[in-house]
Amino acid sequence: MRIVFWQNCLSPHQLPYIAHLMDDERVDEVVVVADEAVSEARKNMGWNVGNYAGLERCGIVMHPNDDEINALFSQRQEESWHLFSGIHGFPYLFHCLEISLAYNVKRGMITELPNTFAFGRKNGKPLWLHKLRFLLQDRNYAKHMDKVFAMGKKAVSYFQSVNNSWAVYPFMYCTQPLEGTCFPVGQGPTKFIFVGSLSYWKAPTALSCSLASCLRKNKNFDGILTYVGDGVLRMQLEKYIEDNDLQDHVVLAGFQSQTEVPRWMQKNDILVLPSIYDGWGAVVNEALQAGLYVVCSDACGAADLLNDEKLGKVFHAGDANELSEIMSWCNDNISVIRNNADWRRQWAKEHIDGVVLAKYMVDCLCEEPTNLLY
Repeated sequence: MRIVFWQNCLSPHQLPYIAHLMDDERVDEVVVVADEAVSEARKNMGWNVGNYAGLERCGIVMHPNDDEINALFSQRQEESWHLFSGIHGFPYLFHCLEISLAYNVKRGMITELPNTFAFGRKNGKPLWLHKLRFLLQDRNYAKHMDKVFAMGKKAVSYFQSVNNSWAVYPFMYCTQPLEGTCFPVGQGPTKFIFVGSLSYWKAPTALSCSLASCLRKNKNFDGILTYVGDGVLRMQLEKYIEDNDLQDHVVLAGFQSQTEVPRWMQKNDILVLPSIYDGWGAVVNEALQAGLYVVCSDACGAADLLNDEKLGKVFHAGDANELSEIMSWCNDNISVIRNNADWRRQWAKEHIDGVVLAKYMVDCLCEEPTNLLY
C-alpha cells in the first residue's frame, strides 16, 4: 500500500504517527506533500517541524508544481490512498484535489469539526450553515472521497450526517512524548496549567473566573494556575487577575516555544482546557503523556479520551460553576491524582502513541479496524 498525505504544512500533530506507518508490513511507501513547512501563524505560536525517528523513510515533497502533482497521482494508482486535509479548507490543497480527479486513486480526508467560532461567537457560523455550504460547495467532490478520519465523536457524527456514503472513523491528533525525563511525584500546592492562545474560543478568562470561585468557596483551596501562551485576551485577563486579587495564585508565563511546553507541563499536576471550540486539543495528548490529569470542556474533541476518572474530567463548555467544582475536587484529591501519574503515562503509551495510531489508520484503510480509538 502507498499512502500520500496532502497537507497545508508539516504538522507536529500528525508526523508522530506518519513516521511509524512504514513499520506496518502492509505499507511500502509513504509520501507527505505540504504547501509549506510551517505557516507563519504557527511559527508565531512556536511550532517547528521537529525530529521524528522513522520519518526519514517517508518522502517529503514541498509545494510541488502541476507537473510534479500529476506525477504523484499517476504513480501506482490502484495501490495508492491519497489523504487530504479537507476539501475547500486550503486553496492549494483544493487545487491538488481537483487534479487528482483525473486519476484512478482512492481518496480520504483527515479533518476536524467545522469551527463555528471562526469569526467570533456573535457572528460565527452554526453547523447548519456549514452543512448548507457543504451542499452548495463540496457536494460534487464528496463522491470522490471514500473515507473520513474525523477528530472526535462530534466530528464523526457531523461528517456522517453530511454524506452517508462515507466511511467515517474516529481519529485524533498525535504528539511526540518527551523522552528520557524523570517525573517525580509533585508536592506543595495543587498546580493547574493552561496551554494555548489567549483567544476567545480557548476561554482563558473563564478559567480565571473559576479559580476565583474556588478561592471564595473552598477554604482549603491553595491552587496555583499557570497560563502558558499569549494572545488578544491578555490585557483582559491581566485586569481580571488584578481586580480579583489573584496575583498570588496566577502565573502568566507568556509565549513559550513548542519544544518548551512539555517542560512546563512537568512542573504541574493538572491541565485545564476550557475551550468553547477546539477541533481536537493536542495539548491533552501532551499532558497525558507527561502524566498530568486533564480537565477539559465537552467542546474539545480530545474530551473523548477522558472516559476514565483516573485520566480526567469533562465539563460543559462555558459552565464556570461546573469547572470550579471540578477544580476544587482536584485540589481535595491531589494526592490520588499525583499517585496515578505513572498510570496515565502508561495508558498514553498504550492508547495514543504514534505507533498505535499508525496501525489503526492502516487497519481502517484496509477496512480491518478491530477496535475504534475511543
